Amino acid sequence: MRMQLLGLELRQAESILDAQGIHPQVTVTDAPRRKQTEGGTMRVVYASDDGNRLVAARFFDPISDSQASLQLLMEI
Repeated sequence: MRMQLLGLELRQAESILDAQGIHPQVTVTDAPRRKQTEGGTMRVVYASDDGNRLVAARFFDPISDSQASLQLLMEI
């Protein structure tokens, strides 16, 4: 898994991969029964080793980019 992409905003991760000539398939997920489907920030929660697949989830709580990757790594 491309650990450096975890926690990044989806657009930022896509830009990084685009610069490497990789155009990933993106799967978007939300928490079950979440009524709010707009807003928040789409962040990468999974990235395949080759970068061709990303899974992004919507986060509504503010989180700094420097904390995002660290928190996700600690949960794994």
